[in-house]
Amino acid sequence: MTKTNTETVLTDVIVVGGGGAGMRAAIAAAEQGVNVVLLTKGQAAHSGATPMACPSYQAAFAMEDDRDNPDVAFEDTCFEGRYLGDENLIKALTSESADRAMDMAQYGVKYRTKENGNFLQVVHPGHSYERNLVIAGNGYAMAAGLLREVKKHEQVTILEDLVATRLLTEEDRITGLVALNMRSGQPMVLRAPAVIMATGGYPELWRWTDTEPGLTGEGVVLAYQVGADLVDLEMMLFYPAGICYPSEIEGTLVQYEGLLTDKYCAGVMLNGLKEHFLPETNRLPVRDIMMKLMFREVEEGRGTPHGGVYIDLTKSPRSSDEIMQILKRLDSLPYNQLKDLGIDVLKEAIEVMPVTHYTLGGVYINEWAETNVSGLFAAGEVSGNVHGANRTSGNALAETQVFGARAGARAAEYAKQTGSASSFDEAAAEAEFQRIERFFAEHTSPIRPIDIKRKVKAVMHEHVHYKRNAVGLTAAIETLQQMRAEDLHRMQIVPGIRVYNYEWEEAIEATFMVDLAEMVAASALAREESRGHHWRTDFPKMLQEWEKHIIVRRKDENSYQVLDAPVVRIKDRSKDRREADPALMAVGVLEGYKGV
Repeated sequence: MTKTNTETVLTDVIVVGGGGAGMRAAIAAAEQGVNVVLLTKGQAAHSGATPMACPSYQAAFAMEDDRDNPDVAFEDTCFEGRYLGDENLIKALTSESADRAMDMAQYGVKYRTKENGNFLQVVHPGHSYERNLVIAGNGYAMAAGLLREVKKHEQVTILEDLVATRLLTEEDRITGLVALNMRSGQPMVLRAPAVIMATGGYPELWRWTDTEPGLTGEGVVLAYQVGADLVDLEMMLFYPAGICYPSEIEGTLVQYEGLLTDKYCAGVMLNGLKEHFLPETNRLPVRDIMMKLMFREVEEGRGTPHGGVYIDLTKSPRSSDEIMQILKRLDSLPYNQLKDLGIDVLKEAIEVMPVTHYTLGGVYINEWAETNVSGLFAAGEVSGNVHGANRTSGNALAETQVFGARAGARAAEYAKQTGSASSFDEAAAEAEFQRIERFFAEHTSPIRPIDIKRKVKAVMHEHVHYKRNAVGLTAAIETLQQMRAEDLHRMQIVPGIRVYNYEWEEAIEATFMVDLAEMVAASALAREESRGHHWRTDFPKMLQEWEKHIIVRRKDENSYQVLDAPVVRIKDRSKDRREADPALMAVGVLEGYKGV
């Protein structure tokens, strides 16, 4: 396999990822008059995280309560992120999310409305006021609307079933990438002066997740390999309510916010003994607090038969008809799927447990989605310093639109200024062709990609799950290093099949997963405190001196260094800072918070 028979595509901007952030980036770049290739390893709008998303989109329109505004949303996001999010990024997010929501309305995305025609806005934990829009049709409808808009722009070429395997650079500038075309079974080179990574996060490093299998983190590793800094990789968000029984829909997310809030379904959360255990507060706890409360019940022997807790709508004061109307309006629960499995949520409780949901860490960016590598941009979950140590409901989809638009506009501007990628590192491309071809080589003791993935998940579940300590994290790093030395070189895929050989894609992903999992564990080992979703049993308190980022920086092909960096501030947080709810402090899940 040589460059003489390798397809090459030239363009101005390459967008890697066909979800919400990637499609919005492609639209914004095309609007600037440049040519765009949108590359996705699945099908645009039918793969990735966005089509699976719940309907919540956070935007401070103040249609329910005129006290709300972007400044209040900014403070909510800073506080609930445990003051670890960069405030320049949070400012962009909260200031522009409403405008980007209106863009989607123009693309044909529908939102639930009230009788007066205003958007329905609902309150979720962490919001001072009703702020979340409800997208009719959930994330799938949002993705479909964005795809329709993408297809209106002749400058955008969509290439589906392509797996990006390596970014190409020359003189520390991006010049394109190498990708495996699953439809032809051949590698190809895409050349452009600007690349936008919009590949999503890395929840698939863990065993229990509510995400789709493709979120394996290769976009983070690809950026790292060319010198992009990574930030706060240790911050994995656990969503409190993934169904843990029956097994057929294990991990399916249900929105506890709509199910338990008194204003909506008014259900209750109970432990396995059918006891109330949530503290008496004006609002439901946010995700990092809720997951700790739930895990505590299970750990102390008060879990349900399948290792979770109950959400019980039978205890609601509302009638069955009222509950069903609310469920349909807010899309909070997959009631049809549960009914098909013989579970009637109006007559019996459901079992839920916290599951890995969203990676808060990723590629380090500025407010224009620029990385520290010239020509490389990142938007959406692949980036890492927006939300901090916890994320409130609705900010993920808003992030895709705000930073997707910013990345696309800035990448187009950069491409115009830089000109076409007239040359690229042909030797690097050829070396990459040979690397991915080696997965077909036969070994005396072969190991399949799926087995590598399972080993990674087992290591992360045992040592880098919701509770962590130095002994376990060190063991994880050592095990992953051993896997790299002893397992990766003998990974072997089904021979003789090149077209749509899914094992080939899995081998590429598995290699990235081993590297990324080690860096996640190293980041978690470096942060010697507990903050948000990072919970160290040997350092249980949140500490002022650790209100800073953990950075992973590439040293050379075989090593990295772990550093720290200050959080970008707009306000003086030594003076302007909220305090936690005393009721939450009393139950012991915010240890050390009051003085921070």
